[in-house]
Amino acid sequence: MAFALLSGNIRYFSPTDLVDSMNLSAGWENIMREGTKIAREAKNERVLADSLIKIFKPLEPSLSVKYDQTILTSAPSLVVKDLVVGRQHRGLELYSGTNRPFRSYRTNRRSLGADMYLNYFTLMSIKVPEGKEGKPFTLKFSFKTEKNRNIKSFVKADLRQSFNLNPSDSIFIIQDSLPKDAQVFAIKFGITDDIGHLTVNSTNEIKIDGQAFSIEELTDLQTSNYKNDLVLRIMENDPKLFLEENKIGDTLNMKLSKHIEASFPLAVYADEQTTYPVSTHSYTSYPYKRNNGLSYFDLKQQEDLDVRLANVMSIWTAFHIAYVYHPFDEEQDLALLRNTLKDVLDGKTLEDYDFALNKMMHAYQDAHIFYHNESFRKEREFTAPITLIYLNDGFYIKRIHDDSLKNKLQIGDKLHEIEGKSIKEIWKKQQFYATGSEANIINRAGVFGLFSGPENSIVNFKVIDYKSKKIQEIQTIRNYKHQRYALYTALLDRQDNRMLNDSTYYFNLSENPLTDTLLNFINDPTKHIIFDVRGYLTLDSEQKGLIRKLITDTVVQNNMSSLQILSPKTKWFTEGPQVTIPENQHPKAKFYFLIAEATQSAPETFLDIIKYWKIGTLIGKHTAGANGEINIMNLPGNITPTFSGVMVKNSDGSTHHLNGISPDIEVDYTLDDVIHQRDPYILKALEIIASGKGIVPHRSK
Repeated sequence: MAFALLSGNIRYFSPTDLVDSMNLSAGWENIMREGTKIAREAKNERVLADSLIKIFKPLEPSLSVKYDQTILTSAPSLVVKDLVVGRQHRGLELYSGTNRPFRSYRTNRRSLGADMYLNYFTLMSIKVPEGKEGKPFTLKFSFKTEKNRNIKSFVKADLRQSFNLNPSDSIFIIQDSLPKDAQVFAIKFGITDDIGHLTVNSTNEIKIDGQAFSIEELTDLQTSNYKNDLVLRIMENDPKLFLEENKIGDTLNMKLSKHIEASFPLAVYADEQTTYPVSTHSYTSYPYKRNNGLSYFDLKQQEDLDVRLANVMSIWTAFHIAYVYHPFDEEQDLALLRNTLKDVLDGKTLEDYDFALNKMMHAYQDAHIFYHNESFRKEREFTAPITLIYLNDGFYIKRIHDDSLKNKLQIGDKLHEIEGKSIKEIWKKQQFYATGSEANIINRAGVFGLFSGPENSIVNFKVIDYKSKKIQEIQTIRNYKHQRYALYTALLDRQDNRMLNDSTYYFNLSENPLTDTLLNFINDPTKHIIFDVRGYLTLDSEQKGLIRKLITDTVVQNNMSSLQILSPKTKWFTEGPQVTIPENQHPKAKFYFLIAEATQSAPETFLDIIKYWKIGTLIGKHTAGANGEINIMNLPGNITPTFSGVMVKNSDGSTHHLNGISPDIEVDYTLDDVIHQRDPYILKALEIIASGKGIVPHRSK
């Protein structure tokens, strides 16, 4: 627990250069593993305190640690410099994952992870003249700039040259060696989005081993070996994410255990090259980032108990800092970490470890948590050739995908047992394999999870015959894959677009790209269009801006808030408007949208406009209540959890998380619908159309 608290806070809030450099090459994950091992081996808190100092004092030279009233280490004398460096987070940038809107920057300083977001293009690509492989070359560049620039050249992560360029300079010269084993050699250039005025051009001559060659004659447009290319990067300080920042004197104080307290500064002095005080180690000499020899994504990593514990701590820390729907107070939060670490320590198998992580994810109550453990993908990707549906009192057979089973069970039969255990007994554990609202858990862990297992494995189960009420025993094999896993919940046999009557068009927005027929009908006031959104939106509908075609006035949503973070206790939300401009103001068809508990994320943003600007009628059940950008982590052993990193409210101010978008007209399935394969959502839409009581699209507010 003490190691988890200190490691997480230093990782994300210490502004030193060495802490920042550990974001490269899985440095922090390796520190977490090595540090966990050291912490576990500590015989008592006093020994642990010394261990924490050994691990973290090089990373954060100003770290102060106290055992009871004894100060074990403290910050050296203050070195005053011109710059003040601190950390700012918008959400939380998890360097191992894909984060899109999330950023973790340093004020007045460059974060090494910034290279991930440079835009790279090829300055030149040439064929290496025969016999010149590995030879030294000289290349002159002309450039113009309106401010001082620092450009560094790299091959892989190896720094080759550094150029401090002023507006008065007009050239710089690269001197290096061609790769020894490449027939093609390229020079690439990485720039930031807000580069300003800058032009860079190479001359048409390159000298190789003292001999001049024409670049134009050597030019080769084929892709070169990126590993050996020379990459130029503009090395500029990170732009500030927001105005507020940590100042000299701001300190993070931590009670790590009964006897151990620690603190470190949230802002330090720096010059253009270094943060102060200077660490006793460099990135290459720091001893606690040793790799254990296994690939980051090697599943064998999960066999290491220290990796297992470190992964728990990494997940907890990220959620503790940046999860926007955190359901716990401080005491409950620490209890979750303690209990999960205990579950992992007590566990004996890989399955025990995976279940401990699933329980942890479940506790956070977020339908945007998609926890994936590659070790169990093949164990869970197949199911019995049956699709279930949940009604009020249990799980029922909705589809039978194997003809040989159709003389043994029937649609509408109720699931009673699996492998000799009642569904009620199984559910005590199974529910932890999903998170979010109760409906989302039932859908993911139940409808799409109860029958899951290894491919071609045998599964025995019992059902209650809906006619005779007798119990039937069934055996089958898991040889079926759900194509719309955990998303599509309709009862339809057909998901194709089609006319339902002379004026009503059904369009499956979760399955199909936009068509000319649909686009023509949208601007036809005589038509009714039923959009099926009981899953996700197709990428095509987002790229082509379907919502812009449905509205007639500009819509401004202020329903998403980003979390801005300066320390674990200093954070706040800021809203950012989302503006949607109509494509035209033509009269529209009448629109009806079928929604369900599986509808989540981007469709909920879409439906928020439909609902609160009265663009059409919503029919079905509450959506999942899981919207906003997700933050993604990749962890050693090929484990990937995600969580909501942006807070969303509905445009009428009501709570979105776990509640979602409410329908205008609520509809649910009955057992009779299932038995007779009727879709009550479409039937209700047709009934509303016939009555003329649907919402008529009108100009937006």
